[in-house]
Amino acid sequence: MKHEKKKRMGKGGLTAAAVTCLLLLGAAVLLGLRPDWRYVAVDAITHLETGTPLETWEAAGEDMVVYTLEELRQQPWAVFDQSLLLVNEDCPLPETFSPELVTYPDTQLQMDPAAAAAYPALARAVEERFGQPLYIMSAYRSREEQGETREENGAVAALPGQSEHETGLALDVYVPYYAGAGFLKSEAGQYVNDSCWQFGFIIRYPYYGTGETGCGYEPWHLRYVGMPHGEIIMKNRLTLEQYLEGLEEGRWYQYGDWRIARQAGEMLSLPADTVSAVISQDHRGGYVVTVRLS
Repeated sequence: MKHEKKKRMGKGGLTAAAVTCLLLLGAAVLLGLRPDWRYVAVDAITHLETGTPLETWEAAGEDMVVYTLEELRQQPWAVFDQSLLLVNEDCPLPETFSPELVTYPDTQLQMDPAAAAAYPALARAVEERFGQPLYIMSAYRSREEQGETREENGAVAALPGQSEHETGLALDVYVPYYAGAGFLKSEAGQYVNDSCWQFGFIIRYPYYGTGETGCGYEPWHLRYVGMPHGEIIMKNRLTLEQYLEGLEEGRWYQYGDWRIARQAGEMLSLPADTVSAVISQDHRGGYVVTVRLS
């Protein structure tokens, strides 16, 4: 298969970020090096020059196969999910939205199947490293439950239809004695913020993305996006909004062994040597196709 690298999708200038980091570090010192403030300051500084850009990938036309959505659903190597569904104030869920859900083992919590499959590995990693269980405070909420949550805590809870909890892809997590904003004061919480991408999750509302998300920093709020998207988003300090916006429709990208494309319509084009594919609606009129090649 012929291909060439054309351009990269990554971060922009960092001058403003550097100033912000210095201010944060100074604030951390003034606050007596509170663990959560210290974490943010150190995290911002250590990530000034990091990032793994997403490169474009050119595939020869004869090496691509066009499928209808129905044909793709019949392929044993293709999985349809909602892992990259964008939900926010500008992209609310329709009232008819009905997510696929499973009940998480030994609980009454309902979650998206992909999130439920990925979460146990993250919870095990936390317990093995810190001897603490990682609990889920909230997972799926119905539109009615989200309305009640909004009434109880309108300062941070989204309006019904605008909450990721209604998809089952969002999890609010905690460890004993450290919940909510206090989650970041724990070593376990800091580990989750650093490493959740390894398990397919992102911090959906990071401190460096408040302008894009319109939400304050929520270190306890995880969102399942799957691999390699979690790694790309967090290593490049992006929000989900920025990531999806940066995927040019019809263009293929490469990241390690993965190939990624955002496509629209009822016909999707995939490499002929695809051995597995995950196809997710993006809630912006298209699909994000993620494939592994032979």
